[in-house]
Amino acid sequence: MTINHIPLGVFGISHRTAPVEIRDLVALNEQEQKTAITSILKSFGVEGVMIISTCNRTEVFISKEDPKSVIPPIRKWFNDFKKSSYFLDDHLIYEIYGIEAARHYFRVINGMDSLIVGETQIAGQVRDGYELAHELEGTDSLLNKLFNFAMQAKKRVRNETFLCDGTVSISFAGVELARKIFSDLREKEILVIGAGKTADLAAFHFMENEMKNIHVVNRTYQKARDLADMYHGQAYELKDLPVALKNADVVISATSSETFVVTPGMMENIAKARNHRPIFLIDLAIPRDIDPRIQEIDGVFLYNLDDLNEIVEMNLKKREKELPKSQKIVDEYLLEFQKWYANNSMASIAGRLKKQLDTLRMNEIARLKNHFSNEGLNDINLLTESIINKVVRQHMKTLKKNSGDPERYQQHVDLIYSLFELEKD
Repeated sequence: MTINHIPLGVFGISHRTAPVEIRDLVALNEQEQKTAITSILKSFGVEGVMIISTCNRTEVFISKEDPKSVIPPIRKWFNDFKKSSYFLDDHLIYEIYGIEAARHYFRVINGMDSLIVGETQIAGQVRDGYELAHELEGTDSLLNKLFNFAMQAKKRVRNETFLCDGTVSISFAGVELARKIFSDLREKEILVIGAGKTADLAAFHFMENEMKNIHVVNRTYQKARDLADMYHGQAYELKDLPVALKNADVVISATSSETFVVTPGMMENIAKARNHRPIFLIDLAIPRDIDPRIQEIDGVFLYNLDDLNEIVEMNLKKREKELPKSQKIVDEYLLEFQKWYANNSMASIAGRLKKQLDTLRMNEIARLKNHFSNEGLNDINLLTESIINKVVRQHMKTLKKNSGDPERYQQHVDLIYSLFELEKD
């Protein structure tokens, strides 16, 4: 079954259409999203609206019988709201309608349309956007089910494919490499050389992987202290680096030094003091912090950005190979969403209910027509048709009232189908 007319539209701007400088300018914080949702519901007569806003995309999903009629003025509203010209720039903004808008939503939540294929963070951001809209009573039954089916597809994609497997983060790649040397990272000592964002992010990834003993060395002791305090570790001045290295199992170096911070002479002495117990070093600096000649020392394992990039590229290729399999799962749930819409949309239910009641009405009129004059039959026809229209309108009014509550909406849909013995596709 194919249902092309799904009353859904989306317009947006993403990494596919605009550079980061523009994406930053059109992004919406939480308060701006609340203002936008409330204003659009009040001013444009839509049934529902929800927003996804991240560093790589800002998208507005609209539920309305004819979304094409309302999206242009909503785009203009956003232009005025953000004091921007970008929302009316057709070179930057895309519009997608009907089932293709639903397909786009499914792909976004699964990380299939992300800058980095298989990105997992986007699912949480999409969920946040939906929950914010739902709290503001901005979602109707269509948007509620769109989110529900998309999340089901996401679970299957996560469990049945490798789309989200393998790190594609340089900082996190170091964790994967460390696991190859140490089977258990939990009791290992980690030393961070430097106190900038790169070093901090790498340390964070190790901490997330149960590596709790994190210490910091930096040229400026106070910066070392500030970062070490975040991880409940010890801070060292740069002159005390040999002491810190002696006890470390994993070392991350990311300074702005123009010369090598860790030298072969330094590491030879440390290796002897450690009885050549394995030490794993990750050099994230450009220019490099660690002299590559230390690799010749027994027990010393050194990796640099090129090594980590190789892991990232390999994992990206692995993820891209999973796209067809992931798309097949997405298409299965997209079809289920279409079937749900065919059976449960208010327009569909109203049409089915009216057709069923009309059939009953006409059968009864045909059965009793010999008891009435032609003029009487016309009056009865008008009267019964008016009653049927009122019954249908009342049920639709109740459905619309419950459209923000998926459970109550579905209960009333089931009641209508059962009470009037309607057939489902």
